[in-house]
Amino acid sequence: MLPPKDGSRHADNSFDSLRLFFAVLVIFSHSFALGRGSDDTEPLFVLTHGQITFGNLSVWAFFVISGFLIAQSWTRSPNPLKFLKRRVARIYPGFIVAALLSALIVVPFAADPATRRPVAIGSFVLQTLRLQVFDVPPVFVHNAWPNALNGSLWSVPFEFWCYIGILLLGVTGTLRRRWLVAALFAAAIAWHLYLSITGWVPGGKILGVIFGFPLFWAIVLPFFLAGSLFHLFGGAALLRKPLMIAALAILIASNFIPHGLIVALPICGAYLLLGLAYLPLLRPLNLGRFGDFSYGTYLYAFPIQQLIVKYGGGTMAPLKLFLLATPLSVGVGALSWFLVERHFLAREPVFKKVTSLTHGAAISLASIWRSGRNLLGAGSRISMGRAARQEAPPEAASQSAE
Repeated sequence: MLPPKDGSRHADNSFDSLRLFFAVLVIFSHSFALGRGSDDTEPLFVLTHGQITFGNLSVWAFFVISGFLIAQSWTRSPNPLKFLKRRVARIYPGFIVAALLSALIVVPFAADPATRRPVAIGSFVLQTLRLQVFDVPPVFVHNAWPNALNGSLWSVPFEFWCYIGILLLGVTGTLRRRWLVAALFAAAIAWHLYLSITGWVPGGKILGVIFGFPLFWAIVLPFFLAGSLFHLFGGAALLRKPLMIAALAILIASNFIPHGLIVALPICGAYLLLGLAYLPLLRPLNLGRFGDFSYGTYLYAFPIQQLIVKYGGGTMAPLKLFLLATPLSVGVGALSWFLVERHFLAREPVFKKVTSLTHGAAISLASIWRSGRNLLGAGSRISMGRAARQEAPPEAASQSAE
């Protein structure tokens, strides 16, 4: 047997190590697009004939792990209010601080002098509450990947909506009907396969604005449900070496079958990933022994990479960018954990202090915001003469969907 009989204990798995590994792998993958402006030479993109990148793979791995852990969390404590509090506490504090730092620090450094302006407070508040990137003036206009403040954040609202989905499945009792959840999983894969074969890209209209782009749902939902099903059907007790070998063989073969990875990755890939989490080989790493730096690393890596490229000349060799950005991103991720995230994740009764802590933080952040806007306004006036001589920025480019 690969795992111990009781694979639920933290010491028996390597989820923290894997999450940090995949956060760093996102940095590696983005180094190609942000350094050169294209994924064409990204190793996994080349290996899979343009189907996926290591960034795609890493984000999908996050959804598999989250699906497993969030379904497990509901099963252990099926209290809707406590469940929702914990999910909000895990996502929002780190995200809000990252958004504030982006508005007050990154945007002033990244904006083109000719079009620099303060971030609109209304857009900032609304989009941050929606876990979206707020509206910004043209930024990083001379970078290889222009006008992208933080392309990594696209996945965060989908993650949070998945949490809400588990809450609804749990409250309605659907989560106890594991074969019904399995049917939802099969339907999600079939939906993604249909969109891939037909090439249809549904817009979603108002529902798409609220819940997210339908095509992205077709991509990420099977992975989240795969992790949830792994828990519902027994967790670590499902793992067998022969099955893992077979899953690996099927996964490799599917790369040579049109649309094969769409089916194989959520099934075989998720099984392999969860098996890897319980391999004794990885336990000595214990990368999470000091804290979970993966979320903060993921939140800050993209703008850090963009700033490095901007002040490095607009383009940069991917390996150089990766080596420069990784220690900075992990370091800032660690600061995010120690200074922000961990204070909101304590169990009762410490969690009851969150309201007063949030109130005090809101007052402080409002003061910082006003100071930042004043400084930005002063900087804009100083640079106005120079800016008038600059050319207009190029056409805005789409943000990365990593």
